[in-house]
Amino acid sequence: MKNIVYVSLLFFAFSLPVWGQEHDLELGGGYQHATEDQGLDGYNVSFGWNPIANFGLFASYDGLYDHSTVGTFALTKIGQTSVHSHLQNLLFGPRIFLPGAFKKYSSLRGHVFVPFFEAGFGESRLHTDLTQQNTGNVQSADTAFTWMLGGGVDLRAYPHFTVRPNIDFLRTHFADQGQSRLRFGISVLWSLQSRSH
Repeated sequence: MKNIVYVSLLFFAFSLPVWGQEHDLELGGGYQHATEDQGLDGYNVSFGWNPIANFGLFASYDGLYDHSTVGTFALTKIGQTSVHSHLQNLLFGPRIFLPGAFKKYSSLRGHVFVPFFEAGFGESRLHTDLTQQNTGNVQSADTAFTWMLGGGVDLRAYPHFTVRPNIDFLRTHFADQGQSRLRFGISVLWSLQSRSH
């Protein structure tokens, strides 16, 4: 079974340049921040496929973390309290580019920037550890449906490299309740086809 997986991966890797002549693929990663749960920071990795001009489909994964100490309880019987949270988001959806939206401002020192809108749907998992010095450790975790609406700008700095800041509204549904978060990030992407124009 392993050999079949390895051969398939090799075949896929060597076929990318040929397949990419008709379809634009992108791989990226960078920094991501989400509000709520005392603010979570981490990373994002993504894969995109643009089958036609100005339209794409994406898959993205966020791994976000927070490690906080609640100093309010340090001098009480409860003792020092710390909270460790890990939020994971796996989202899929469409992305629409608007290359002519701001023609007057669409070029910056010879580099093209293109605004976009995106919507994502998928799943999130939040795992939280609450540690109290004198009373012990409490853990909680939940996995739930998530959706996201937002956008950003592609700064096409070099033919195959793009810098992408984004801001999104992220809606999670943990413990059968809705939570609203803002998600900020900046990523660097590599595209199979040149995007200098």
